[in-house]
Amino acid sequence: MESAKLLFSWGCLSVCMASFSPIVKDVPLTILLNFICLILSNCLVFHCTNQIKLVKSGDELSDSFHSTFKQSLAVYSKYQMSVHKDKPADCNKTTFEGFLVDSPLETGHQGGKSPHEYGSFHQQYWLDDKLIAVGVIDILPSYVSSVYLYYDPVYSFLSLGTYAALREIAFTRNLMAVDPDIQFYCMGYYINSCPKMRYKANFSPSFLLCPKTYTWQPVENCRPKLECNAYSRLDETNAVDEDGDVDLASVAVLFKHQALTYSLYQMLCPNRKQDEAEVQEYSRLVGRKCSRSILLYRQSSK
Repeated sequence: MESAKLLFSWGCLSVCMASFSPIVKDVPLTILLNFICLILSNCLVFHCTNQIKLVKSGDELSDSFHSTFKQSLAVYSKYQMSVHKDKPADCNKTTFEGFLVDSPLETGHQGGKSPHEYGSFHQQYWLDDKLIAVGVIDILPSYVSSVYLYYDPVYSFLSLGTYAALREIAFTRNLMAVDPDIQFYCMGYYINSCPKMRYKANFSPSFLLCPKTYTWQPVENCRPKLECNAYSRLDETNAVDEDGDVDLASVAVLFKHQALTYSLYQMLCPNRKQDEAEVQEYSRLVGRKCSRSILLYRQSSK
């Protein structure tokens, strides 16, 4: 296991893109983002029409989502078969909806100041009325999470992963301007050995989550460690995971439609000692807080 969460912070925002030309690399981020905002507001005139549409997905699909569903599915299928070598049967409507459309997030503002509802969205990139890429994002109370990006492989020369990330950063900054609770842009999982993901580490300042201490570490300090060992402790201090010490008796379980503590479950099912190792592994993975607030399902005996 070598994946880690990558977080992009606004503390002292700067970008250095390895795939950009030397001229663009030296341009301050504020100028670069202003350029993107000009495109968004159609203040610049090009020979082609560039448009971005944010459409609601998840539990409350928008009309815009329904009207563009066939185009979105077609781009997804082309991307999966070309980039990930999936079979056509694995890129059908059912797998697409289960992977990138259905969402457990509830829609709503929940008292926030954001002009957009919280929840799951598809950010569609259109070029001359043709859908060429889709960024799947979650808008959450404290950050915007980049879930997935798929694009038409014909346009891979445009470095759409980098381009979409910049657009999502600009979008997050716009939300932050009206809702200061939104402070981060999360780029999702980062696998150092995966060429498709390495562009994520070119954004600065960015941070990776240490799998041992669950503290955020600067990505530039993490990459040498990951080059040597795919699974590494990224935190160089003596820090420990304070949430990792779990009292097994207090773990919350769901058994026969009832919420119980694991100790009560053991009293009701004294002959089920064999699942204790599984519960211990689960509690180590989720930590003390989550083990008490998330119900671990225990199946009834037949």
